[in-house]
Amino acid sequence: MGAFTFMLLGGTASAQEASEDGARDNQAEIIVTGTRRAGITAVESARPVDIVSSDTLSRQGSSNINDALKTAVPSLNVQKFVAQDGSAFVRPFSLRGLPPDQTLVLVNNKRRHRSALVQITNQPLAAGAQGADLSVIPSIAIKSIEVLRDGAAAQYGSDAIAGVINFRLKDASEGLELVARYGQYYEGDGEDYTVQANAGLPLTADGFFNISGEYVRSKPTSRGAQRPDAQALIDAGNTAVPVPAQRWGNVNSEAARLFINAEVATGDDATAYLFGNYSWSTGDTEFFYRNPAARPDVFGSVPLTNVPGGPRFSFATQFPGGFTPVFGTEIKDLSLAGGLKGETRGLNYDFSAIIAQNSIQYKLSNTINPSLGPDSPTSFRPGKVAQRETQFHADFSYPWETGVFAEPLNIAFGAEFRRETFEITAGDVASYIAGPYARVIDPDTGQPIGLAVGSSGFPGYDPSTAGTFSRSNWAAYVDLEGDVARGLTLGLAGRFEDFSDFGSTFNWKASGRYEITDWFALRGSVSTGFRAPTPGQSNISDVATNVDLNSGGLLLTATRPPTDPVAQFYGARPLDREKSKNIAAGVVFDLPGGWVFTVDYFNIKVEDRIALTSRIPITAADRAAMLSQGIDPGDVQSVRFFGNFFDTKTEGVDAVFSKNWRLDSGLNLGLTASLNYTKNRITNVRDPRAVDRERRIEISAFNPKWRGNITASAESGPFSAQLRASYYGKWTDAVPNAVPTPNAFDQTFDAQWLVDLEVSYDLTENFRLAVGADNLFDVYPDKDLRPGQTLNGIVYPQFSPFGFSGGFWYARGTMKF
Repeated sequence: MGAFTFMLLGGTASAQEASEDGARDNQAEIIVTGTRRAGITAVESARPVDIVSSDTLSRQGSSNINDALKTAVPSLNVQKFVAQDGSAFVRPFSLRGLPPDQTLVLVNNKRRHRSALVQITNQPLAAGAQGADLSVIPSIAIKSIEVLRDGAAAQYGSDAIAGVINFRLKDASEGLELVARYGQYYEGDGEDYTVQANAGLPLTADGFFNISGEYVRSKPTSRGAQRPDAQALIDAGNTAVPVPAQRWGNVNSEAARLFINAEVATGDDATAYLFGNYSWSTGDTEFFYRNPAARPDVFGSVPLTNVPGGPRFSFATQFPGGFTPVFGTEIKDLSLAGGLKGETRGLNYDFSAIIAQNSIQYKLSNTINPSLGPDSPTSFRPGKVAQRETQFHADFSYPWETGVFAEPLNIAFGAEFRRETFEITAGDVASYIAGPYARVIDPDTGQPIGLAVGSSGFPGYDPSTAGTFSRSNWAAYVDLEGDVARGLTLGLAGRFEDFSDFGSTFNWKASGRYEITDWFALRGSVSTGFRAPTPGQSNISDVATNVDLNSGGLLLTATRPPTDPVAQFYGARPLDREKSKNIAAGVVFDLPGGWVFTVDYFNIKVEDRIALTSRIPITAADRAAMLSQGIDPGDVQSVRFFGNFFDTKTEGVDAVFSKNWRLDSGLNLGLTASLNYTKNRITNVRDPRAVDRERRIEISAFNPKWRGNITASAESGPFSAQLRASYYGKWTDAVPNAVPTPNAFDQTFDAQWLVDLEVSYDLTENFRLAVGADNLFDVYPDKDLRPGQTLNGIVYPQFSPFGFSGGFWYARGTMKF
């Protein structure tokens, strides 16, 4: 951390010599997140709120919101996944080391719907989570993003344990912006094309219609090596082996996204509003290579008749070099929110309704259902999942002149109703059926033999796992906030919520801010919170292919709902809500000259965390016991399921500094720095089979404990430049073995600095050209040294917090009218 301090102080001192004049940065903007009181700025808030401006979003090598947030908010981590099923396309983020569904996502202060993806992934901080898909929001549609780093379930309801991310849409009634960007990685692959547009139109004298859209095409990268087993086949003369046999790198994807935001006055004190989106995306990635010499369950020779010495069949004739399944998705996301807001006799009201849906159609190609033998197709549609939500809200606020307090007491209250539905649609029959070669008697030996069942890589959802599962809830809340004395702000909120599946809950929050001087204040909060289990978590079923780090072989792991007989054999019970307790305390320095510095401590205790168990091996004894009870575990080697299995404690510190200078020469300088330290640990385990050694280590060490960003900007006339340095502390990838072995051991990866640079120039009044680089110095993580990984062609760690594709350069043109 010495390097971080040196760079921060060095940048501050040099700029200070240039001028002492300054202005506040985004901390002076009015916020709407974390408070229902009008006119509060981020620096005046009793709760820490980060503001990410549209300008910050535009100065990125990527238009993806996940990547933009990661560089702007150090307490937020997000990675790019490969060979991780749907998680490769719906990337889970982690705020303060907690799962994505423990952070509430809002758009225009309204709850955003979940993705249909339940994260069946090896990423331990997201495993089992079902959160929102941030990538469907085009960056050009966003006016600003507010990130509340505080528990807020008493204000907003379920999910707001780690905090709240609120996307505020652009609301201009005029203007046109067009953006085109091209970039690629230094290695020459991963080409990325982005075209964006935003237009504002007037709706009557006081209204607006703002529309944004983008098209993105991202090509894959490859940073692996040829697998040793595949190379051995090549060396032996097999010319059909693909090179590489298995690709490790970014996914291949394409997306088109649209967002609208509109308001129109319906009277002197009333406004009707409407906003919504439609998004379509498709992508593919590769699963593990199927070696024809090592997979008898796929390439085994089976008889075509019952006659000894008769004809036989093997997929080795169709795929002599083996094959690598290609897994893909088609994701559609749409939402529409509308309402009426206004004021009557001092009472502010907001009535709204929201409908939304997210669906994921899975696709699989270059693979087979081995049990179908020669009749197997090579492409499948193994199923579809969908999430549908309906919401109704009635929100009110009233500034009450008590005659006692220094300022009016803001009284906010309201009610809401939500219904969410999760649907699983069965795949095509060939993707899940047990074909005639699942088990046959070999006429030449008299012994039973068989081939694997289901589309290899991702067996389809069969009709027994398909279905529609719904849950509804209603809530009522009260939220009080005001300046009760000069310099003293207090807030108190309470919320009651009732769910149709697990019952009711009440949560509260108390917050305060005391301004000791004009430039120094204390702030803090204490609250309780919760997260309700989703219908998806309660009902999802899946079979995943994982790698054995000792042998490099493949393992089939079944994910079963808590009501499944196999899961209940291992102790599964219906899911209950997660419960949290949050404590936050901080200091705010709003110094003369525009120097702003905040430090906030946070402590989050979560009980009964909902998560997937670790892989529980199905032993021969367990299998026999299940069969004796009429329970068929199938062909899987291990099972996992959702449950309320453990408690955790998360604590840390966020520090944010900002300063702007406006010089007489016309040069504008800006400096921001943020630092986050987060420590996670498991405090209680209810079932040791559910939380193994791997989970314990990765909960505490999978994400870097230390993250930091420093951004320096300069602008003079038509010229502007931005330099950003991002720090990622060391982190550990653990293995699932009870005891690490020479082939499979925990590896800790060193801390790294990444530098991004962008330079732009206004060629005309309307056109700006920018060139830049993300990861300017082409930094890669340490190489993965574990033989169990290198056997699969892995060179760099799959879960690196900043990826493993190296430097990326880009050029961007922007036209504004």
